[in-house]
Amino acid sequence: MFIPFVNIYITIVLMMEIAKRFGKGTGFALGLIFLTPIFWCILGYGDAVYQPQPIETETV
Repeated sequence: MFIPFVNIYITIVLMMEIAKRFGKGTGFALGLIFLTPIFWCILGYGDAVYQPQPIETETV
């Protein structure tokens, strides 16, 4: 996050991934990017549930 311009890209990718993990779409990700405090409150106090990525197991 200390590298100029790269931090903007990383923040956008991070917010998109957070929205995806909570079952939200691209519009919600844009809200997280531009209106961060409001959309964090929506995630925190709303009915959204975190959906972790399933653990991949190797089959031998």
